[in-house]
Amino acid sequence: MILIYIKQKMPWILTFCLLSLSILALGLLDTEIPNISLIYISAVNLVIFSIFLGVDYYRGRKYRKEFRSLERISDIDSLPAPETPYQKIADDKMEKFLKNHNELLERESVKTRENLDEMTKWIHDMKMPMTTMKLMIGDLNDSKRQEIEEEWLRLDSMLNEMLYDRRLSNISNDLYIENVEVEQVITAALRKLRVLCMEKGIGFNLHLHQVHMETDLKWFSFIIDQFIMNSVKYSENSDIDIESFLEGGWPVLVIKDRGRGIREQDLPRIFEAGFTSTSDHGDSQATGMGLYLAREAARAMDIRLHVESVYGEGTTVTMTLPKKNKFQHVSTM
Repeated sequence: MILIYIKQKMPWILTFCLLSLSILALGLLDTEIPNISLIYISAVNLVIFSIFLGVDYYRGRKYRKEFRSLERISDIDSLPAPETPYQKIADDKMEKFLKNHNELLERESVKTRENLDEMTKWIHDMKMPMTTMKLMIGDLNDSKRQEIEEEWLRLDSMLNEMLYDRRLSNISNDLYIENVEVEQVITAALRKLRVLCMEKGIGFNLHLHQVHMETDLKWFSFIIDQFIMNSVKYSENSDIDIESFLEGGWPVLVIKDRGRGIREQDLPRIFEAGFTSTSDHGDSQATGMGLYLAREAARAMDIRLHVESVYGEGTTVTMTLPKKNKFQHVSTM
């Protein structure tokens, strides 16, 4: 800090040295002026100048120290009161920058909220014809029914991803922790995939020892939907095991399939936004957003996710929910 201050005041110091040398040079040019007087004058000036630098350094030291530690423009309010004229000018400028910055953020925030509202309205508007289409598909009897229902399921899944992606930014205000019946959530998820499961020869084994869990029904259902849908999507002619239990007081839900599995190099990246696969990159059905949204929602709800997989053998997803005494923290985030 002192070295930086000295560099900043170097023009003053060099000017003072030049003046002192000029005074001493007078003794060489004019022999009638006693050298001792010139040395005395230079010494007094040096003391006065040193005192001035010391006072000036310590007068603005606290402000400079806090200013150097700033990381965000929003931290300007934490600065101490400026002590020097230069610091007051700088402080006024930063206050104007902060005001302009906040106004810009507010304008962008309003635009973002308007866009989100329009997108949410569009998604909800799409839900009505989707419901009508579902009823019409149910009346079909020909061989095309399964194909059409599978495509409808994909479209419905993408609309849900878009809707929950918009809600995710405000999830802390959207959470409502309640006593959720696990079987009801899983049954609702399986009902959506009933036709696809029949087509692919997939069955389910439910072992729900923990019948109820304290969580948010809507977001918990969304997370379950994503993992069960992935298990069904990448499985053929096999059973999927779903088990719930308590482990050391922690509610645990496990989904285990015997499908394609995940390659070892892909496993650390499955929760990245937009990531689909390195080995099966040509899969046009994958959006890479479902698991990302599930992970972000799980984080907000303090749910731990752990995925194990062996390529060619299957995947196991373990969800560990918070204990009851931690829900006050989750619900008041």
